[in-house]
Amino acid sequence: MQIQYVSKYIALSKEGLVPELECPMDQGPLFPNLDQDDNVFLYCLSCSFKKMMGSVDYQNLVSLVKTVSNAG
Repeated sequence: MQIQYVSKYIALSKEGLVPELECPMDQGPLFPNLDQDDNVFLYCLSCSFKKMMGSVDYQNLVSLVKTVSNAG
């Protein structure tokens, strides 16, 4: 998994082109990061919620980024 796709997705969400990644606890923004094994996870600054990106979540995100990027 590459954090670049997650960062690109977040940039597209700020432009309103894809849905925002929101924390399920407080609807705040989720930010990408990598753990010590280079696994991508999302975290919320306000409540410390953390979600590891599974392969299905990641592939869906990559697919949306590619679709939107190719449409523009």
